[in-house]
Amino acid sequence: MRYFTRRTLVGAALVVAIGGASAGAVVFSRDDSTPGVTAARREREATSTTSTTTTTTTTTTTTTLPPEPAPEPAPQAAPAPRPAPAPQPQPEPAPEPEPAPSFCSGGTAGAVLAAMNADRGGGLCWNDQLAGFAQSWANWMAANNSLTHQGLGGLIGQTPFSTMGENILVGPATMSVAQMESAWMNSPPHRANILNGNFSTAGVGIAYDSLGQVWVCVNFGG
Repeated sequence: MRYFTRRTLVGAALVVAIGGASAGAVVFSRDDSTPGVTAARREREATSTTSTTTTTTTTTTTTTLPPEPAPEPAPQAAPAPRPAPAPQPQPEPAPEPEPAPSFCSGGTAGAVLAAMNADRGGGLCWNDQLAGFAQSWANWMAANNSLTHQGLGGLIGQTPFSTMGENILVGPATMSVAQMESAWMNSPPHRANILNGNFSTAGVGIAYDSLGQVWVCVNFGG
């Protein structure tokens, strides 16, 4: 078991004209009573006519009618409705990225992670980067037949984590996950890594060698 910690910090109008003119009626009459006029003359004069001139007055009323209103323009035909724009083709949604592989429900590596979560009450998520480190190191141990920790100090700088830990194990190829977990939980330093609340993610690597052995590496990060 190894444990390493780094701290980072907007109408018209109607017009009526009335014209009127008036004139007086003139009546002219003369009675000639000069002396020496004979009775016959007076008689003739008596029978003379009286001329009466009458001038009539005419009143003219002129009514000016408003001009007829111009005819209303014929209603214009309503413009033809514009054709509805053709619907723009919707871009096909980008395919959702494939979820990072999770081995929590299958495979030996996933079973190892599930066993650790069972003992600690959950809280460990699979991490591909840590799994890559763990698998590379499990391969190295199997190839070199050496149960040795890798240098976590050189790895942590490549990760976003401030602390890392590692559990390793070698056993017969027939070793079950329960047996692996039991071996770790019975070792205080390995148990401490599994139960460490500062670790929130882990990756598991498993390799088999030609001698019938299984090599397991677990890298923790937090």
